[in-house]
Order: sequence, then C-alpha cells, then structure tokens
Amino acid sequence: MKNLVLFLIATAVLSSCSPNLSFYTEDLHNSLGFSESELQQVQFFLSDELILERAGDLEQAEISDGRITLSKDREVERVRIPARTRGVMVFSPDGKRLAISFDENEGEFLMFGPNPRMRGQYMLFASEWVRNSAVVTYGGKKYRTQAGAGSIGLMVELKALEKQRVNSRTARGRKP
Repeated sequence: MKNLVLFLIATAVLSSCSPNLSFYTEDLHNSLGFSESELQQVQFFLSDELILERAGDLEQAEISDGRITLSKDREVERVRIPARTRGVMVFSPDGKRLAISFDENEGEFLMFGPNPRMRGQYMLFASEWVRNSAVVTYGGKKYRTQAGAGSIGLMVELKALEKQRVNSRTARGRKP
C-alpha cells in the first residue's frame, strides 16, 4: 500500500512537469497570424517516434585465381527521432507548410503541413507515399519512413490564459 501511494505521488509530480502538448492545426496557425520570425521562436514537438532509413548497396569486384568474385555489402543509414523531440522552424516555403529541424544542423529538417483529412492538423509531408510509409528528404538525402508515418504530426505546448474584462455601468433611471 505504501508503495502504491509513493507511485501515485511520483506519477502526479512527473505528469505535472510534462508540457501540455496539443496538435498544431491550420486553425491555430491562421488565428495566431505569427510572422515567420515569430514562428521560429515557437518550440515544436514531434507527436510520435519517426525512423528514417536509407539503404545503399556497395558492390565490389576482384579477380583471384582467374575468377571474378563479386561481393555485395548493404549499408543502412538510420536516423531515429523519438516522440516529443523538440524542434524549431527553420523556414516556411509558402506560409502554410513548415520546415522543422529536430537536429543541430538546420539543413536536416522535415516538412509539415495541414492535412484536411486530419482536421487540419500539421502532419508529416512527403514526396511519395506507399502504404502509409513515406519517402522524405532529410539533409539533402532521400529516406524511407517506417509504416504508420502518416499519423506523425507536429505539436506545440499551449498555455490557456483566461482574462476577463468587465465593463459595467449603472443605469440612472428614466422619466416619461
């Protein structure tokens, strides 16, 4: 019982420290009306883990004892971006789509834009989709994503501040 109470307290403390993330949407983007320089100050987050893979075949030929020996090696380059990884906008090509970098190198970015089928949420953009797997350009190279990448979106931390302004006056009365 004591362990359960400690677990509940630890969970409450840790969950209160984590940011309240919401999907970045087209409605939010339009209602805020931020300039490109203002958007570059916003902290974005990746909704789910994204794995990028790029495979290259290396073929070598050598001659020994009068025979040609072909050897094939396969080299796989993998980039893993965990869920909730922080990112910043590096540019916006058209005012709608956002290039978000999750790495120190600004040339390594992913494109996100509003998806009307997902209520305008900013989702991963790709040059090609094959069965929910995408082909994206990252750092000037083409990578294939894992299956399910179509549901990876862009999130922001929202703090709702409620302000209320009350204008009051007293009616003085009226005579006929």
